[in-house]
Amino acid sequence: MNKLTKIEKFFNNVNLTADDQLFVGIDVHKRSYHVALYLNDAPAMDFVMPAKKEQLSQKLIKTIPALRQVAYETGPSGYGLARHLRQNSLPVAVAATSRIPRPSGGDDKTDKLDSRKLAEYAAKGLLRPVAVPTPKQEADRQLYRMRHRQSRNLAKVKTQIKSFLLMHNINEPDGLRNWSQHSIKQLRTLRLQKTLRMSLDELISDLDYYLLRVKTLDKLLTKHLNKGLLARRMALLKTHPGVGTVVSCQFATELFHYRNFNSTREVFKYLGLSPRIHQSGDRSVRGTINKVSNSRLRSNLIQAAWRWIAVDIGAKKNYLRLINNCGGIKQKAITAMARKLSGHLWAMLIKGQPYGPTK
Repeated sequence: MNKLTKIEKFFNNVNLTADDQLFVGIDVHKRSYHVALYLNDAPAMDFVMPAKKEQLSQKLIKTIPALRQVAYETGPSGYGLARHLRQNSLPVAVAATSRIPRPSGGDDKTDKLDSRKLAEYAAKGLLRPVAVPTPKQEADRQLYRMRHRQSRNLAKVKTQIKSFLLMHNINEPDGLRNWSQHSIKQLRTLRLQKTLRMSLDELISDLDYYLLRVKTLDKLLTKHLNKGLLARRMALLKTHPGVGTVVSCQFATELFHYRNFNSTREVFKYLGLSPRIHQSGDRSVRGTINKVSNSRLRSNLIQAAWRWIAVDIGAKKNYLRLINNCGGIKQKAITAMARKLSGHLWAMLIKGQPYGPTK
């Protein structure tokens, strides 16, 4: 009797009840699923099958009385499997890869072991599931992420140009710190040795390209995302000083599940803006921020916090007070302001009310 027949026999003759507890771990790949069953606190079976959602759900439906959770980790396969399983009333959790327990020492790593560990960790409540977006929520978020990617490329080219000028002892044009149009025009007309001129022109060509891509994507964001519920949420968030289209769009699309949070503390932790706590005995120290989750949003919230303190005198006073409390370290102070800003934005969404400075 071959292995496939044993698998079919198991699912065709399964006789599980609500008194049983079944957890399923899946290591998901483009062409295959590595599946492990963990039944009543012990490994029960593992097998490999083609990456076909319908076949998997047909098998798992037969175990519904005992099925407690199906788990797989985030990755390039996305959320299609999770949505399909939920449509078939199967409990599924997509685990955050960065939060899956890892052994401190070296350990073997195979698809079979990964699926077994997922099933066991699910049974022991050790997985941290992420919210599964709808197809539209995921599509909206993807458009913003494309804009962020091009913006990051633009920043990289600007750094390369400044490094080029420094390396070849070329004075920066006036206004290059803020990348004014006049300073960029001066870059185009700098008198340089021929091959240096060719190299700088190549960098300027990249600059022009990414400036155009960012501008085009900004228009796409305005055209396609400023509609319906998302548009109303963005308009609400933009009432906060320092928050514009980019941050409001990103916050609304990345925190589409904002009602799942119970407090600002949970929001801070999700955004990677909460400080690490080191506690031993009677001594407790707050360390650097816990840089997990979405680095894109965290970075833009910090940029928005700079704009906030530039236009809001109350925020500026808070920032100056925080600098004193942080020993004069500006980055700590502005991170604290970004944390406060994210709390405001979350509360605004929860209450459905525009920003109002606290008295």
